[in-house]
Amino acid sequence: MEEQRNDQELEAQLRKGKAGKLSGNLLMLLGGIILLVGVVIANNFVVDILGIIILCVGNIVKGNAKKAASQKAFDTLVPDLLKGVLEDANFQPTEHLVQVRDSNIPLPDYSDVNRSGYIKGVYHGHSTELCGVTLTKTESFQREEDGMWEERKSQVYAGQWLVCETGQTLPAGLTIWPRGKLDKLFRSATIKTDNENFNKQFNFSCDDEQSALRFLSPSRIDRVLALKEGEFSNFSVSLHDDGKLYIAAHSGRGFFDIGKGHESPDALRQRFARELKWFTDMIDIFAPM
Repeated sequence: MEEQRNDQELEAQLRKGKAGKLSGNLLMLLGGIILLVGVVIANNFVVDILGIIILCVGNIVKGNAKKAASQKAFDTLVPDLLKGVLEDANFQPTEHLVQVRDSNIPLPDYSDVNRSGYIKGVYHGHSTELCGVTLTKTESFQREEDGMWEERKSQVYAGQWLVCETGQTLPAGLTIWPRGKLDKLFRSATIKTDNENFNKQFNFSCDDEQSALRFLSPSRIDRVLALKEGEFSNFSVSLHDDGKLYIAAHSGRGFFDIGKGHESPDALRQRFARELKWFTDMIDIFAPM
């Protein structure tokens, strides 16, 4: 009964969030039209300012609506989901395991790192932390009209990250990442396995090729390929020689993201559970407990 009541409250908040998003979009559309009129037709500074203000208000309304719905979804669904996954879950840890710059995960060029939604706990006796990672890049450009320099900040990456301190040691660390546009950013030589399907889809790097091939056994490769058909098809894994395991799903969102808010509470619950299981299944491949 309590779960049903909580789901009803969450569904009401999700509906409110969609309504707030629609209101925000309408305000932003109105602000854009007014700004266009002020710049192109009226050539009126006051009209320009009014358009900008309405644009900003619309953006705030839209953002607040999703934030409230996301928080309600988190409070309603996530604590119960984590009970079967992490022991001693801490939603506000003061010390963090995720260190993006030291992860060995190939990433696009970036200027700033933002980590959010930290959750820390214990998975099968080992300290584990998950969070969302967003990378932004700041670039300078010169305006043609007056020659003044400005900076433009843009998001270049967003994903879900997990780190587990497995306690195992290796002769050398190893990294697996998808083939594609990031290939040139990680210049280590790619190791070829006996599995051509894996070789076509992933790069594989390690300073000790023989130990890496012994570790990445055919059964491990098969399990990695199976997970590629699961919740996340675009991901990287880096296992350091000290046993720290990084798993990065290059999903474009953080953990427990409600997306557009169209899913029912039960659909969100199931998706969040599947995503968590994908990460723990990946831990089990690289760090058998």
